[in-house]
Amino acid sequence: MTTRNEDLIKQVKAMPQKTGRADLIKHLSGKRLTRQAAIKAKCFECVGGEDTKPCTVPTCPLKQFCQWNSSGEGSDRGGKEKDSQMASTGHLGL
Repeated sequence: MTTRNEDLIKQVKAMPQKTGRADLIKHLSGKRLTRQAAIKAKCFECVGGEDTKPCTVPTCPLKQFCQWNSSGEGSDRGGKEKDSQMASTGHLGL
């Protein structure tokens, strides 16, 4: 693990305990994430640990999968259509 990641982990640990925090720490520690965990980690990183109900970033390609969307569009049930949509999105790219 690089010093940069160690510094990022310290910053993330100082953020509020919210959904996605543990997943982001796991990613920064070099561990593999499931697709859903990666989405939660990215959403957590994007909003700096604050809840946004619903997601307020209209151009985010992960918005339909965001854990904070209350419209029901945020649930990823693993369908093939959603899998292909996820394949075209980015990565955590910190």
